[in-house]
Amino acid sequence: MSEVSQAATLIATAQHDQPQIIANFERAIAQNQLGHAFLFVGPNGRGQAEVADWLAMRLLCLHPTEKGDPDGTCNQCVRIAQHEHPDVVELAPEGNSLKVDQIRFLQGELSKTAVEGERKVLIIHAAETMTSSAANGLLKSMEEPQGQQTIILIAKSRQQMLPTIISRSQVIEFNALPADQIQTQLIAMGYSQTNAQLAQQLTDDMTLAQEWLTEDWFDRARQSVERFMSALLGQDLQTFTLVQTELMPLAKEQSVKVLVDMIIQATRDTLLARQGRSVTSGFDALSKWQQIAQKLADSQWLQIVDLALMMPHALDMNLNPQTTLESFVLKSQKAMAG
Repeated sequence: MSEVSQAATLIATAQHDQPQIIANFERAIAQNQLGHAFLFVGPNGRGQAEVADWLAMRLLCLHPTEKGDPDGTCNQCVRIAQHEHPDVVELAPEGNSLKVDQIRFLQGELSKTAVEGERKVLIIHAAETMTSSAANGLLKSMEEPQGQQTIILIAKSRQQMLPTIISRSQVIEFNALPADQIQTQLIAMGYSQTNAQLAQQLTDDMTLAQEWLTEDWFDRARQSVERFMSALLGQDLQTFTLVQTELMPLAKEQSVKVLVDMIIQATRDTLLARQGRSVTSGFDALSKWQQIAQKLADSQWLQIVDLALMMPHALDMNLNPQTTLESFVLKSQKAMAG
């Protein structure tokens, strides 16, 4: 892909993923009402990075379009898309967090005038990982902006940010992408159609979805959960064994919470199918589960769904994952037995 094509693709992606946010920025810039600090909030994969780059390109573009977009062809836009522009500074965590030394570097950049124009743009990725000292250091720069500066913080959750930083930023919530768009992205990453359907129901965080692809983990997890649910509903004594031999080893590779979310999704899909609703499920065994569920009373199946929904809370309380899963099996079998 040429450098100009990369810039054009970035602009198109931002417009496609978050058209309303882009339109709001276009209007604010046209009316000269753009703030100096923004907090982009939402799980990874909702277009935050692309919109941040779009805004940097628009602010530094030499020839913005009549509509208010960056042209994507000037030297400024091309270098921003390549992450090579001296007046666009990006920070990302070193290890698990953004360190105070990184914020000091940023403060140094903010104290300098722009190299090529009149504005500097600072983009801080994973801002929720800032240490307290780093966040307090950034706060000082946000309170006393020098010259034309735009600070963009990208965070998964506003609850993880200092209230003082939130109060000095314009918070922009990034809504989830349409389900079919998420599935298209997942398939492009390497998911099968079946796995993409299930993954889309579990997350729209593309970074996390990429991690699930490691060594075909997601496909192995889906198949194990299908065997687990089939054994559970068939009241097979091997269900407890599957917890030990399949689910727990998978949990050690990634996260037991993902497996629990899969089980919850399996119970929900079965509930909807049992009610005669059209279900696009990532589980091949759904029709088999539906037949078994039809033989149960409404109260019995709803109890199983409730038991599944209780597992995340148990994990949040730091209960042993294997014990949590085995407790779900035991109580579900009791519910089915009446």
